[in-house]
Amino acid sequence: MNFATLILAVVIIALVVLGLGVGIFFSKKKSFPEGSISKNKDMQRLNITCAKHDELHACGIDGGCCGGANHEE
Repeated sequence: MNFATLILAVVIIALVVLGLGVGIFFSKKKSFPEGSISKNKDMQRLNITCAKHDELHACGIDGGCCGGANHEE
């Protein structure tokens, strides 16, 4: 691989990342997905719980750690 190809690839990747960032920053409809399991609707729908909750449940301790509705079993 020559140097010109490497520079071209880096420039293209930088433009794509910049474009995605600008699109999210200036658009009112787009947003980053929620990372917290207790607030992410898709994770709640799929009944996905956090690792800490799984550990507490494995130890026989009732209750959730994240405050989500799907943590009550």
